[in-house]
Amino acid sequence: MSFQIRAIAIYSNDGERRDVRFNLGALNIVTGASKTGKSALLDIVDYCWGRSECTIAEGEIRRSVSWFAVLFDRDGEGILVARKNPGPAGKASDEIYFERNADDLPETSASLVKNSTAEGVRQRLSAILGIAENLYVPQPGMTRLPLEASASQAIFFCLQNQDEIANRRLLFHRQGEERIPQAIKDTLPYFVGAMGEDHYLKQKRYEDARRRLRSLERQFVDARMIADEASGTARNLLQEAKRVGLLPLDASSESLAGIRSLLSEAAEPRSLGYATMDDPSSDLTDLEQRRRRIRSELQELRDEIKDLQRLAREATEFEVEAREQHARLASIGLVGHGADGSGICPLCESQLDVPVPSVEEVKRSLHRLDQQLSSVRRDNPRLQGRIAELEARRTTLEEELFAVQRDITTRIADNERLRIEQDQFTEQARVAGRIGYYLENALTLSDGEGLRLQIARVRAEVVELEAALDQEAMEERLTTALVLVGRDITAYAGRLQLEHGENSLRLDRKNLTVVADTVHGPLSLPQIGSGENWVGYHVAAHLALHKYFRALDRPIPAFLMLDQPSQAHYPKEKDLGEVSGIEDEDQVAVTRLYRLMFEYCMSLAPKMQIIVADHVDLLQDWFRESTVQRWRDGIKLVPMTWLR
Repeated sequence: MSFQIRAIAIYSNDGERRDVRFNLGALNIVTGASKTGKSALLDIVDYCWGRSECTIAEGEIRRSVSWFAVLFDRDGEGILVARKNPGPAGKASDEIYFERNADDLPETSASLVKNSTAEGVRQRLSAILGIAENLYVPQPGMTRLPLEASASQAIFFCLQNQDEIANRRLLFHRQGEERIPQAIKDTLPYFVGAMGEDHYLKQKRYEDARRRLRSLERQFVDARMIADEASGTARNLLQEAKRVGLLPLDASSESLAGIRSLLSEAAEPRSLGYATMDDPSSDLTDLEQRRRRIRSELQELRDEIKDLQRLAREATEFEVEAREQHARLASIGLVGHGADGSGICPLCESQLDVPVPSVEEVKRSLHRLDQQLSSVRRDNPRLQGRIAELEARRTTLEEELFAVQRDITTRIADNERLRIEQDQFTEQARVAGRIGYYLENALTLSDGEGLRLQIARVRAEVVELEAALDQEAMEERLTTALVLVGRDITAYAGRLQLEHGENSLRLDRKNLTVVADTVHGPLSLPQIGSGENWVGYHVAAHLALHKYFRALDRPIPAFLMLDQPSQAHYPKEKDLGEVSGIEDEDQVAVTRLYRLMFEYCMSLAPKMQIIVADHVDLLQDWFRESTVQRWRDGIKLVPMTWLR
């Protein structure tokens, strides 16, 4: 698998495109003056790879560019990743366009529409690189979480910006950031092949076997405890079974086998004899509604009887009063019928000062009283009859109310009995479950100790998987890989004539640095002086790693981007432009460095691509053939027309 870069492009705010094309499987040099945008090429690749921060420097590029794009090549397939410029003050943009099987870069940015996220891009790139499922699990006692190697860590081995390539304390890209060094250490075993492709599957099988083993061991301990306390536990369960009604109260046995037989009988499934009642709560509600209706009707009857009794009492009182009045008026019969003067006393015939009613008027009053008394005598029997009828109805309703009240009391008692039965059945089910658990575990041990056999088989599986996942074996494979890488570092350091290059060199995974093993002891990169040595060892280490990656076809991008590797000899303020490469020691050293990278790509062609951005411009033919861009005399990454 070869994953390299075809082109890097930028799009103006008007949608115009400016691209930089690269040769696959070869050394590609972008040379030019300072402040022409050479360093931005590496930052564009890093940003489009899904980095959470845009590290492209503030200035012309951030102000005049709308989209950044990188066209990758995977064995002939075009992979286009474009990401919007967050602007001068922005940290990053979440507008990312991803396309597979892309023939070329889009002519304008009009077709670049968000269809992915940074996390989605990293996941897709991991799949395209062929990174299999993996998981590095730290050794027991470590507090950090397991880490899965992905494209996010693979890019650390492919980029060296200007501040990193000459740094004596940082060997890898972004090594100075928090948690990045540990991520490089944890994923290095996978990337160099010390962790097999099936390691993740074995790890999952191992974790599953460990869980099953722990579960079986817990079951065995529980079963053993049950077996050791079988007699006491069985007798206690027997008493509980009798208490809740699963067994007769007189059920007993002296032997453990007899007790288990009784417990088996108690644990057998049985039908639940709940009281038959369709809907007790609904029935009780109907009765309560009926009771309220009867009480209401009974109250109405009582009120009507009370009104009729009051009317009868008033009629009787009227009759008594009327009788007395009638008796008084009946004395009119003592007076002659001819006495009709109202001013003469009917007895003594003397003249009265106040006239009295005439005899006829008195007779008329007496007649009216007779009529009223007759009416009262006629209506009184009807009132008494109505009162008797209502009292009979009241008696009937009171009997119905008593019957309903009795039904309500009965239903409440039935409900309470049902609740007690349900509680009893629940308790019986709980006890039966405990008995079943006891019998199951007791029988497990008695049936040929099947648990022991299962534990033995699973333990053997765990041991086998532990051997396959042997951490020490993986560390040995990693050590072997780093020894081979160190051998190539030594060879490259010798060709570059670096200080201590005559000694055996190795890549120190613990400290992420290059170490020279001398007769006086190990010397790490920070202990080795000179910027030329720091740059040389950075280049040698990355070339050695990528040679190993390519030999094993590991899922690491097959490109290496270097920014300003000649800075130790030609800092940006000392840009000499075109040089022969043989005039002084600095030119000779730079020529050795570039010649090494040129021959390195030739030896691995077409498997490896190196892209270098630098000030130096050698006049030698092979250097000019490798130069893909020359940015001088006003030529820059961002065209001058975009700045107007």
